[in-house]
Amino acid sequence: MNWPELSIEDFPPRHDDEPSSLRQDIIDELSDHFACALNRELLKNPDEQIAKQRVLNQFGDPIKIAGQLWLDAMKEKIMSQRIMTGISVLMAVCGVIVVGMVWSMMKESQAFNTRMMAQMTEIANRPVPEVQTESAAGEMNQVSFQLVQGKQGGKPAIGFTGELTKRGENIDVFKLDAVSNDEGKLDFGKLPWGKYSLNIKSPWDEYYYSELTVLPGRNYSQTIVCPSAAPVEVPVRFEVQWPNDLKSDDWLLLCDFRPRPYHRGMSALSRKIGVENWIRSYPGDGKWDYPMACLINQENQVFRCPLDQNRLFQNLDIDKLEAKQSINMIEGDQYLLPVMYLLKKQDLSELSRLEPHQTERISPYLVLHHDRKFTSELYSNRINLQSGGFGGGSGSFNPTTMIVAQHKIAALRTAAGKNNPIQFANGIQFSELLKFTAAKDHDNVWRIKLPELSQLKIPEGTKPVEANGSGGGLF
Repeated sequence: MNWPELSIEDFPPRHDDEPSSLRQDIIDELSDHFACALNRELLKNPDEQIAKQRVLNQFGDPIKIAGQLWLDAMKEKIMSQRIMTGISVLMAVCGVIVVGMVWSMMKESQAFNTRMMAQMTEIANRPVPEVQTESAAGEMNQVSFQLVQGKQGGKPAIGFTGELTKRGENIDVFKLDAVSNDEGKLDFGKLPWGKYSLNIKSPWDEYYYSELTVLPGRNYSQTIVCPSAAPVEVPVRFEVQWPNDLKSDDWLLLCDFRPRPYHRGMSALSRKIGVENWIRSYPGDGKWDYPMACLINQENQVFRCPLDQNRLFQNLDIDKLEAKQSINMIEGDQYLLPVMYLLKKQDLSELSRLEPHQTERISPYLVLHHDRKFTSELYSNRINLQSGGFGGGSGSFNPTTMIVAQHKIAALRTAAGKNNPIQFANGIQFSELLKFTAAKDHDNVWRIKLPELSQLKIPEGTKPVEANGSGGGLF
């Protein structure tokens, strides 16, 4: 019995990617189910027509069921085809839009080029005015400086050497030299406008520097107040306030005023004349005319501390040094004191050990910050005015540091006891850099207050900080 009657033609139209056996598999499976159901119904009722009707009532039209099974099997592939068709249509639309935009941009570019060519043609056809010889002269500007002594309206400063440098591109840079005449005039003639730097040197090697801008069509003139004479020696006295536990004739304070490097080069002496700052560089030939280092005792007597030919400390005999109530220093607005040492007289015989030879091992000093919250290492042969440590940033100078002789620190540690956790630093930093002035016709008293040695105790929780560029060893 071949029931139900199903044919391949009862299915929807064939798809290209449809499996070849799909329709026959559905027919075989569906026929098997219907045949089994019919046999069950015949056992209940021998009437074949009634049995078939009951099967159809139970399952439905076999042709529709076959069509639904085919659709379920082909649904995923049909949807994929529709999605691909939609994407293809969308890409085609986007392609058309892009082509349209490119075409529009090309048309706009052509129109812009046409307008530019018309404007360039119009400019090229304009009449060119004749160049007058006065125009070239009009681009040059008179540049001169009036040098006066001591104050505005003072006498002419004669014999000062000036160097004017044109700044800018390499092809534009040039230098001119001039000397102030009997009227104090430093005349560089007619020059092109632009930016310049000016260096003026006095007959005794004091220097003035400034930058200026010459504007087109304007002459430039400036009055500069110059020193009337070379700086002279002036007496300086020291007043040191000693801590209580160092009030002994054996102790000395070594103040180190030697020039130190910083971000602009090396420190130098300067003095203000009027509103102008004149700088006196330290000589590079190993000769200098003021004490770069001084020793002060408990009675505020001062000793000039001789240095070797390399401006380094050398071993000394205190009995061969002359004690004075004051010492002569060259006029200067700022003597900087980056570091000072508390020494005993007996330490002078080994003073050169403060700055060991490059081949010798250098031990750093442990230094407390002025607020005693941080410590850092300091090397006596690498003391800078500026560094990246806790002393300050690129725009400020490091504060003054006081270093105490190692044997005194050892005595403090011994007095604290072996089992005492208190530690002592080799030195402590002040809150600022000590600066002093040596001025003519003034009572130049340089006052220094030393901290108590108890301040060298390192508080619990103090943090170490690395210092870049500052850093030495002590006895």
